[in-house]
Amino acid sequence: MITQIRTALFSAILFAVGFVVVAVPLSLGLRAATPMPDLLVLSPKLDAYKAAPEKYDTVFIGSSRTFYHILPDAVERGAAEAGCPGWNVYNLGVFGLTGAEQDWMIDQVVAAGGDSLKRIVIEDALPNERTLDGVTTNRARYFNSPDMWPAQIASITSYPESLPKRVFRAGMLTLGAGFDLSGVGRGSELLFPPGDAPEPKDFDLSNDGFEALGSIMTPDIEARRKDFEEKPEQFEQDLALYGAHSDEDVSARAAYLAKRLDQLSARGLNAALYISPDLPELDRTPRTGEAVKALGDYKVLNFNRPDVYPDLFDRDLWFDFSHFGETGARKLSLKVGAEYCAMSSTGKESVANALR
Repeated sequence: MITQIRTALFSAILFAVGFVVVAVPLSLGLRAATPMPDLLVLSPKLDAYKAAPEKYDTVFIGSSRTFYHILPDAVERGAAEAGCPGWNVYNLGVFGLTGAEQDWMIDQVVAAGGDSLKRIVIEDALPNERTLDGVTTNRARYFNSPDMWPAQIASITSYPESLPKRVFRAGMLTLGAGFDLSGVGRGSELLFPPGDAPEPKDFDLSNDGFEALGSIMTPDIEARRKDFEEKPEQFEQDLALYGAHSDEDVSARAAYLAKRLDQLSARGLNAALYISPDLPELDRTPRTGEAVKALGDYKVLNFNRPDVYPDLFDRDLWFDFSHFGETGARKLSLKVGAEYCAMSSTGKESVANALR
């Protein structure tokens, strides 16, 4: 019996080693030979920027809080009225953007922007995926390449949440990376290609990358809106998160973000951190923004502060609990332009209220 178990274990180990020896090099080779997948929103927006980087001197990179909140013409107007005319802004917000993805996007923009690029604004990007479906999508697989593992790990370890949650995210990242390195997904695509090549992802770029939330309705967006409309009490409950006690330590995340601002500044760029209004994050992102400012002379556009910007927390401006509708986005963008101009002109924030 023991001999049979040993034989079975040896066979299993031998198979696993053989699979890794064959599958991993094959998967890496296929990755190198395969172009970047066509990704919803990300691909058309990035391609449009790369096609004409000379049109823009200011680029906002971030999640849906950039995508749905930063209206370029309003930012330009706010900056001009504050004394900074002539800005040309591009919105490179992509829903669900994680830290490693943002790092990659920054490199793409800086490489393409050349001398035309003067200003770049980043977000405190979203945490890594926590679901198996989320870490095995084409997008997740692309950003799970070995050269991106350091950025993935830095994002996970710096995020202000409990150790078990970070360990769980790291575990999901490992599963996703394993799935990609196994070659299973890429092999199935080669063996069973789609009958017709999918149409390239399209995006209306008439607003320089901005899209008003609700202008295109999907089942998910409809559900988010319905949830917001049916729970007016939730709005007040989320507002109460601001200033409430939290055991989450944001210092590691602040250092993570400050490092990225330093890297951009070292490239000769006017770099800023944008903290968007976001009700469920009122107990975290405002503190993160203030912690970054405490580390040095950093430009932080911290708008997730009801005490400083009470007019942005009028419920009528919001589409769901994390995003404005178009009216709210325009109101915010005017303020973003004005504040960023003031910081760029003086090197200091025009609003210096202490976080309560």
